[in-house]
Amino acid sequence: MSKKNHWAACAFACVLIATLPTRLAAQSSAPPDDFSQWGPYARLAGQTLKDVNPSGFRLHWRWQTPGQVLLEEWYGTTADSDKPAYVMTLRLGSQPGTLHLKSSTMMGKEWVGTLQDDGSVSFVGKGMLKMPYSVRIDEQGDYVQADTRGHIYRYAAIVEPSTPAASPAPTPIQAQTPTPTPSSMPAQTPVVVTAPVPAPALAPEPKPAAVAARQDSTAPPPPLKAPRKLSEADLARITQSVQKSRARSLEQARQNELQRQEAARQAQLQYQAMAAAEARRLAEEAEADAEFEAERARKAAAWQQQAQASEQALSNSMARLQNTTAQIQAQQAEAAARQRAQAEAADRAERQRQVELVRQANQRQADEAARLAAQQQQYEQQRADAQAAERARTSQRADVASAGRASTDTDANRCVSRAELRENDTFKGNTAAYVVNGCGTPVDVKICLMTDSGWKCGVTWGLAAQARWSYSAFNATSRVFVDATTAGSGRPLASPN
Repeated sequence: MSKKNHWAACAFACVLIATLPTRLAAQSSAPPDDFSQWGPYARLAGQTLKDVNPSGFRLHWRWQTPGQVLLEEWYGTTADSDKPAYVMTLRLGSQPGTLHLKSSTMMGKEWVGTLQDDGSVSFVGKGMLKMPYSVRIDEQGDYVQADTRGHIYRYAAIVEPSTPAASPAPTPIQAQTPTPTPSSMPAQTPVVVTAPVPAPALAPEPKPAAVAARQDSTAPPPPLKAPRKLSEADLARITQSVQKSRARSLEQARQNELQRQEAARQAQLQYQAMAAAEARRLAEEAEADAEFEAERARKAAAWQQQAQASEQALSNSMARLQNTTAQIQAQQAEAAARQRAQAEAADRAERQRQVELVRQANQRQADEAARLAAQQQQYEQQRADAQAAERARTSQRADVASAGRASTDTDANRCVSRAELRENDTFKGNTAAYVVNGCGTPVDVKICLMTDSGWKCGVTWGLAAQARWSYSAFNATSRVFVDATTAGSGRPLASPN
């Protein structure tokens, strides 16, 4: 091999080895910073998780603006699953510890999330439909969504198949490439790996000069040394190293293609799951709307019924109040009439009592005058009777002496004793008048006593000689009238009136 060929091979190997790590590093992206204000979403940024349900969605989180806007992309399982079915846009809320989420579907439905002490986030929708749900990351690192209806959706890391994809028999160079691990092979779609492309032809001689010029642009050139002559073994090692680097590059490209195909398939599945979830969500919303409308109608009917009952109760209360007022007024009128009647009756009774008192006073005066007159008359009568009795006794003694007996045919009052008045010991207020028949023959006697109501009189017939008789009356005064006549004489007894 000529000197020029050795220089060209060395320069090509150096350039290829220097550029391959740069290309591989460019194919991967560093994860975003972990921001505590975002809660679990800081850990999810840059990750892709799959619903444990085979027909579920595939979620991917990425920063649109690092630390400000995070996109949650939902991929389905249909043919166009390389595009998200819909996107959730997350921003920090106006208050610390809150998040704002807006959906690309449902006419831009929005939720407000609140960071909880356990690291989860509770979302509540704005507007009439709250549709609350919560998200968290469990101990296994799975993303878990749960709503108030008991539905739980779990998203886990994508599990790669344990066996490598089918490929043709490897060439000797392929056998020396590393076998991809399950974590780096996400797809189930078989991919045929082609044989590595032979190393390109050696560049013309000016190439090392270009490399040297590139190196000169970055650092001062090292002191020139005489190039070492490469042996055939060195050239073989360089060629093998280039082939290995080329194989690794092809393997990485194959892995990228497998990931793209798997991503497309997962996106299709995720889209189908998302469509099913959207249909399920719409059905739940329709059910919630129906329940809300039924509840509203029920409450409206109950309110109408309650309003009617209240109006009826108010009407009944007003009627009872009017009846009560009328009864109270009637009772008051009746009480006033009764009081007037009682007052009038009391006035009449008082007038009658006054009239009766006046009459009684007049009667007492008249009775007293009559009593005094009767007493005077009685005194005079008693005096006359005493004188007559004295004369009668004198005459009787004369007659007895001459004829042996007294004659009472002419006047029996001469031999009947004067009335003796005294209170009855048995009956309180009762006054009795006692007389004795001093005549020799039976006599008829009449006794009259003056009381508050007038004269009270009693008569006894055929009172035997020397016999005693009395007549009594209640509330009697001292006025008394006595008249006697011989039994069988035919003369009527006199009265005090």
